[in-house]
Amino acid sequence: MFRYTILVVVLGLQSMLFFKARRWLAQRYPAARWIRLALAALFIISNATLAIVLLAGRRLPDIHGWFLSLAAGPFYIWFGATIMLGLALLAGALIALPFKGLRAALRLVPAVGPRIKAVEAHPAVRRFDASRRVFLQRGMVGLTAASFGGAAYGVLGEKSDLRFTRSRFTIPGLPPPLEGFTIGMVSDVHSGTFMTKADMDTYVAALLSLKSDLIVVPGDFVNSMTEEVFPFAESFSALHAPCGVYGVMGNHDFFAPDPERVAREVDDCGVKLLRNDGVLIEKNGASFYLFGVDDAGRPERATALIGRATGNATLDIPRILLCHRPYFLPQAAAERIDLVLSGHTHGGQIVMGRVGGLTFTPAQFFSPYVWGQYSYGRTQMFVSRGIGTVGLPMRLNCPPEVALLTLSGS
Repeated sequence: MFRYTILVVVLGLQSMLFFKARRWLAQRYPAARWIRLALAALFIISNATLAIVLLAGRRLPDIHGWFLSLAAGPFYIWFGATIMLGLALLAGALIALPFKGLRAALRLVPAVGPRIKAVEAHPAVRRFDASRRVFLQRGMVGLTAASFGGAAYGVLGEKSDLRFTRSRFTIPGLPPPLEGFTIGMVSDVHSGTFMTKADMDTYVAALLSLKSDLIVVPGDFVNSMTEEVFPFAESFSALHAPCGVYGVMGNHDFFAPDPERVAREVDDCGVKLLRNDGVLIEKNGASFYLFGVDDAGRPERATALIGRATGNATLDIPRILLCHRPYFLPQAAAERIDLVLSGHTHGGQIVMGRVGGLTFTPAQFFSPYVWGQYSYGRTQMFVSRGIGTVGLPMRLNCPPEVALLTLSGS
């Protein structure tokens, strides 16, 4: 269902962009019919290719990186740019819609309509309207150039621009011996065509360089194929930490034809999976609970899985939960969890901008929790941007992240 939804949304945006581009070309170059034919061919070929890729549901074959960059790079740059353009046009159309509707309604009013038409026919208004159209056309050219430039940077540059994030969390009742306890975190690996073993080795080295007490990997080890787990396991087997390395299954891990094989390989490589259960993490004679749940698609299932994981665990010991999706912060709060560690959103992956705590990204439509620190009552949560990509192998204003979280009692 997810693939069909993506296909419909992308085709809708592409159609809107195609008709606007064709109309502009017809006005600008009325005699050059071949340009419009070339535009139509470009849209048809690119969207037919997208439909085949999405509906086939298979990853790209293992091919040399240089060929992949030459063949697939332009394809993804095209879709990254046109999706951003389409979203910008859609936003502009939605903003203008009420004003256009009001003007159309007033034109139908006998006492007002003739006056509006007279104002619109005035030479000064017509000159202003003509200059406005020129301004919008030039702005569209600039937006197009920025979109393609940003998409090219997102595909070829930023998706490999690793950043370290350091955050501190105050946990009430944290035993003094655990003051300053550190957790290294990386999420959403998405092992596959666009996340090779060499890439993963780089992130593993980055995690190890933090020298954290504990390492967690909250899901999406693979993209969608069972065999993608083997390079992941080979690379992540090098991870180690004094208090262990733990993980949970994400939604893409369950997309694989054999998710249980994925789970076994991940567990055997040293990333110990918490599957609706927990473990007591100890250091310096003090301890806290680390719980983990399989990916939960619905709030009711999340409630059941978190309840199963916590079981009869006492409330006098701090509780940390690994939960792939951040949607279920309220359900975690109901189980008296102190800190939730999640991923899934990729920080938005394609981010138009940020103002204060608000992130402008399509991911905001699916989750109020996109990246960073959140709280619900006494329960806190950290959502990682992750390191992998899904859909388009690009990141924009959202570089991959390796996080170091520090616990404090005050």
